[in-house]
Amino acid sequence: MVSEVTLLLGLVIFLDQRTWAHKELSPKPSIWAVPSTMIPHGSSVTIFCSIPPGVTGLRLHHVQLTGSVYDRNPQGAQKVAEFFLRTVTKINAGIYHCDYWKHEFSGQDAYNNKPSLTAHPGVQLTSGGNVTLVCDIPSYYYDLFILCRDRRASLSQDCSNQTHKTFLISPVSLSHGGTYVCYVSTVFNRHVWSLPSDPVELSVTGE
Repeated sequence: MVSEVTLLLGLVIFLDQRTWAHKELSPKPSIWAVPSTMIPHGSSVTIFCSIPPGVTGLRLHHVQLTGSVYDRNPQGAQKVAEFFLRTVTKINAGIYHCDYWKHEFSGQDAYNNKPSLTAHPGVQLTSGGNVTLVCDIPSYYYDLFILCRDRRASLSQDCSNQTHKTFLISPVSLSHGGTYVCYVSTVFNRHVWSLPSDPVELSVTGE
C-alpha cells in the first residue's frame, strides 16, 4: 500500500500598513498545488501562489515548521509564483500559507517600526541563573530578530540573529551584564533593519 501525505493549503495576506494605508486592497489571491494536495509519500509537488498587483514580496511558509520559509520577489508583471518541493514526507506535509506585502525599500531604509525588548524574569540577575530576552513587534511581516549587546552596535558588532523572537541566556555570568537592544528585519532582506528597541540594562551579581 502506498503511503500518502496531505498537503493542506491555507492563505494569509499580510500587507505593510504604511504602504497600503488609504488604498483599496488588491483582489484576494489564491494558492494551489500540482499534481494535488494529496500525494504519495516521498514524491514531489509544486505549490503555486497568485500575485496580486502591486505586491513587492511574497513568502511561502509551513505553519508548524520553524524556518521552513521560501521567499520570492516578483519580477515585472509576474502573476504567479511557484515553489517546488522535491520530496514531501510526513515531516514537511501540512498547512502552507502564502504571505504577501508591499513595501518599497531604499538602501538606508531602517523601517518606521520599533520593536520592544523585555527581560524575563527580570533585569536583576544572579550568576548561574537564566534570562530570556524577548524581542517583540505586533506584525507578522518580520521574521528575523536581531539582539545586540550595545545600542551603538553595527551590523557586524556584538549582535546575533535568529528567526524567532526569544533569546535565552543560560547560564548567566557576570559578563552578560550590560545594555541590550533588538531590531527586526526579514530573511529575504536581512541587511535592512528596523529602528532599535528601547535599551534593556541587565545587572548580574554573584551567587
